[in-house]
Amino acid sequence: MAIWDQYGPHMKSLVLLCCDLSEKTLVEIFKCCKSLRILHINDCRESLMSGRLLEDENDIKELSETFKNVYELSLGYNRFLSDALFNRLVAICPNLESLSLMGCQMTFHYGLNRKFYPDFYGLPYPSKSTLTFINALDYFGRQAYKLKHLNFSYTLIDPSALTILSGLQNLRLESLILQGCDHLSIESIRGMTQHQTCLKVLDISFSVRIADDSLLCICENLTKLETLRIRRCREVTDIGIKYIQLLQHLKELNISEDEQLTDDSITRGLCSGCNIIDDENMDQNIDGNINFAPPEKNYVQRRTEKRMRKENMRILSANALRIHEESVECISKFFPNLRQLELSYCFSGVTDKTIQMIFKELVHLQTLNISHCDEVSDAGLTGMGIGNYKYVEKIQVAHNPEFTESRLRISLRSKAEEEIVRDADRKREIMKLCENVSKPLNSFSGYSLIRLKCLQELDLSGCNRITDVSLKHAFAFPELKILNLSQCQQITDIGLDYLSKNNPAIEYLNLNRCYNISDIGISYLVQRLHRLKRLLIQRCSQLTDRTLDSIKLYCKSLHYLDTRYCRGMSVAGLESLTHLYVDCHEHADVASGENEILPPPPLPLPSLSSLP
Repeated sequence: MAIWDQYGPHMKSLVLLCCDLSEKTLVEIFKCCKSLRILHINDCRESLMSGRLLEDENDIKELSETFKNVYELSLGYNRFLSDALFNRLVAICPNLESLSLMGCQMTFHYGLNRKFYPDFYGLPYPSKSTLTFINALDYFGRQAYKLKHLNFSYTLIDPSALTILSGLQNLRLESLILQGCDHLSIESIRGMTQHQTCLKVLDISFSVRIADDSLLCICENLTKLETLRIRRCREVTDIGIKYIQLLQHLKELNISEDEQLTDDSITRGLCSGCNIIDDENMDQNIDGNINFAPPEKNYVQRRTEKRMRKENMRILSANALRIHEESVECISKFFPNLRQLELSYCFSGVTDKTIQMIFKELVHLQTLNISHCDEVSDAGLTGMGIGNYKYVEKIQVAHNPEFTESRLRISLRSKAEEEIVRDADRKREIMKLCENVSKPLNSFSGYSLIRLKCLQELDLSGCNRITDVSLKHAFAFPELKILNLSQCQQITDIGLDYLSKNNPAIEYLNLNRCYNISDIGISYLVQRLHRLKRLLIQRCSQLTDRTLDSIKLYCKSLHYLDTRYCRGMSVAGLESLTHLYVDCHEHADVASGENEILPPPPLPLPSLSSLP
């Protein structure tokens, strides 16, 4: 307990995940944390299995004073959490504002509640075997004036339970997280939105029964909403997205993986400024359910559609949507103050043309995710020769009009080989433009990634047309901390040389499946990136123990290293990295280091020539 005596009194946040601690040990740890404000006890099976945690009333009394400043408690995914344990844990945190019961096996069924509590309004002996909603509801009623944030994600909360919870007197929630709650329906959403009108954050992602009628209730009643997440709500269509215009204070929106959305959800929905609801034609029956007529009856379709800039929007996630270039251009033009933009797997929408629009308009971006958008190339990232998109197409075709004898021969290359040749031609063309940057530029010059000077996180994984040209001419960020280049298979040691020189703040770097990097490239990184904490080099087949020696020698801040499927590394080399966590579970066929010759010391930085 010496470490807890030393550091416990200064801790502000304590997160316990899958910890096998005894009840007595856990209580002793709690008593050391006198300045705690955030407490997470998630999936701690051993601590809760016996049901004897905090059994002593004196411990509860002492800890309620110790934890008087704790405002956030998470009890997620605790299979053995019962009513008795729940009551004890909330009792030691008397001033809770935020509570998470995510993934807990809570009973909501009225019949089962009556089984454990025959007297519905009296709970003298809380159950030691089951976690029930009726017991938690009793606590919510007593704590309603303080509670501001609740999380019931991945529970079986049903419409009646959500309606009862929302209608509690003095309960004014600011945040409600209901991810993966399959029992949610229009009835529960209507009841919740009518009572909790002060909500600022609502997350109903992965809820299969959420549809357009639910979005209408949300957008009409929750006018103060600032964050709305409806990821993978597969029943939502373009019509539902149009209602989001009613949320004038919205700052964060997640519509990723909503399968039915098309370009209209962006161009005529989020970016449109027309009045969308025709009150005279909206048909609403006695029960309050909305009967959706064809779109022409439900919407006022103006002949000249007006689009409005959304100045408040800061975060937009639209991953894996079937959108095209026009939608990405609208996002760039009409959300000028975005700080985070996610467009991964938007194959048809994110191209060299639209990435240029992003660089031009969204200069305040701090996070950009365009992973697996394989139409993006060096031309788009560097902006060289891309001012006129027809010129870009000419570069991509790399057509040589001279019909020499060799050109007239029939090519026996496969489609994959032809694409490799075209990539090489594109690389040469862009490289020529970049090397001639000191000369007067023609009208084809565009915008470079460097224009996003505030960038802190960038995900380009799976963008296989990106080469060392981009790393040399488009990467120079003083604040870039997180970079994902996994599956960018044309990157080599030369690109890593420039990357490590011009981006000193990188803390997380993912180079998984970058097959062309070697020990020399990693040596550049570990010697120059002094803040590097996490390095992922999974399936980099050219790496050997020399990489491990370089890491041992230079990486003083590294905490995590992923070397799975790096077949050139030995078990002895991996075991020598005692100062960090190494994920190397797939080294079953690597020879043991018992009779192995020790590798030579790490290579010095060789002087590589510039890009060809």
